Amino acid sequence: MKCDAMVLKNRGRKTTCAAAAIFMVAVFFVSGLFFCAVAAPPEKKAKPAPQKDAGVINDANLQASQKRVDELLKKNEYDTSLRTTLKIHDYTKEVLTTVKFIKGQYEKAVNDPAGPTKDKEQLYLKLKGLNQLIPRYTAAYEASLYNLGYIYAKRNESERARKYLTEYLQTTPFSTNRDSKWMKAKTLLLELYSLEGEF
Repeated sequence: MKCDAMVLKNRGRKTTCAAAAIFMVAVFFVSGLFFCAVAAPPEKKAKPAPQKDAGVINDANLQASQKRVDELLKKNEYDTSLRTTLKIHDYTKEVLTTVKFIKGQYEKAVNDPAGPTKDKEQLYLKLKGLNQLIPRYTAAYEASLYNLGYIYAKRNESERARKYLTEYLQTTPFSTNRDSKWMKAKTLLLELYSLEGEF
């Protein structure tokens, strides 16, 4: 009997040891999960996507960029529209300067009596292509002038606004139509000078 009592006593210790071991493993496991949850970096919240700004303006995306500026202006988003309009303005101005220079050189060569006829024919065809580019880029350039004047006026940067609106009025044909951009530019410019209603 003494033997049986000792076996039971040892079994109790083994059971107690096993239970203690399971408890310790459970504590370590729960502690590990808690530590991982606490030590993990905080979940990143989705940031609102920044407004996509037009990258480089070129012939392929000029029209889409102009439409984007019009949409942004309707939403009163002057910062993004300003960046895009400045790019459009610079690009169209550079293209017009280049095209007009090349056109002048081609016209000299075509009108040169000493030049070969074959060269004159090729240059004449190229001149026709250049003549088609000029009105398209002129319209885009003029629109950028107006938009820059308008944007700067809305941003209370009247000196810059006056510069672009004045250039717009000087480069575009006069119009008596009240809804024309010419009249809108004139009215906005006079407001900037505090002369609205004077003329």
